[in-house]
Amino acid sequence: MPERQPSASDVAGGFPILDERAELELDDYVAGITWAADSSRFAVAGGEGKVFAGRYAAAAFNANSVGEHLLGVLTVAWQPGGEAFATVGQDGSVTLWNGEGAELKRWRPAATGTEHLAFSPDGKLLATASGRTVKLWSSAGELVHEFAAAPKPVAALSFDKAGHSLGAATTGEVAVHRLDGGKYQTRRYLWDAPCLTVSFSPNGKVLAAGVADGSVHFWYLNSAKDSQMRGYGTRVAWTGFSSNSRYLGTCAGTDLIVWDFGGKGPEGSKPIQLTGHTDRIECLAWQPNGPYLVSGGRDWRISLWCPGKASQALDAHLASAEVTAVSWAPNGSLLAVGEKSGRLTIFELVTP
Repeated sequence: MPERQPSASDVAGGFPILDERAELELDDYVAGITWAADSSRFAVAGGEGKVFAGRYAAAAFNANSVGEHLLGVLTVAWQPGGEAFATVGQDGSVTLWNGEGAELKRWRPAATGTEHLAFSPDGKLLATASGRTVKLWSSAGELVHEFAAAPKPVAALSFDKAGHSLGAATTGEVAVHRLDGGKYQTRRYLWDAPCLTVSFSPNGKVLAAGVADGSVHFWYLNSAKDSQMRGYGTRVAWTGFSSNSRYLGTCAGTDLIVWDFGGKGPEGSKPIQLTGHTDRIECLAWQPNGPYLVSGGRDWRISLWCPGKASQALDAHLASAEVTAVSWAPNGSLLAVGEKSGRLTIFELVTP
């Protein structure tokens, strides 16, 4: 059972905490977790190849192995508002599963293997990246469109909240593919370094990328303005905006840094530094429609933050192994945490 650590909630009060509700052990380390819209069903990607489908309710918590990918699962994503989830494995195949874990379709988008996938916000499209090639598929796995090849292998994919654009990060650029009405157009946002992540602000105004040179680069989409934030000790491996678009969370090694886009924006301002992790942070997730950010790391630590309200963790737990995946349920109150040991724990956000 994760051991709770002293936190800001203990000192100031009034802040929520993560209350452990249930846990189980899987026979594969947890590489990714995704939830259905009902905040009850979920799917888990196993780092050694197993795929699990499960359900959490007040009286029951289970996860069953339903299939596998050879060598390992890279990504798992639930169709927004839908009854299916998708996985991509190191074997290069993409698989669609129904909500109970029955395999619907398996295919190879490219002969060279596939590394990334993402569903559009309406659940009607699935994007895949295979080396330099990005393709769009219907939710049933039928090819819709193939974009011109990127200059280098794609490192990340992300749709904007409206579902009008698909971002693809690669060395030297972030390509934004416009999808309006089936008229596919691409605009390339250039930067002379490997871009590792891509994130759109929910209000559609800002595009951000974590960069291998230890910086964050972002572009204001309604103008030609762009900016860069330097000073990270290593490559920036994660970026993500809060649900209200005000905060951009970034992570590089043990550094968890948040930029405030309120007022005049982050240029020339001091970032919010969230300290507490003593080894590399492996996973982060913003609460859906809420202000909270959760992080998990190689130091076995699970931390809950509220950037702009408290500089130290609101709550913290010590897991039984390295924390490898965190995922909020769509209701914003349940949190699933996966560990390298195979342990899967459900927490509920509560105010003591």
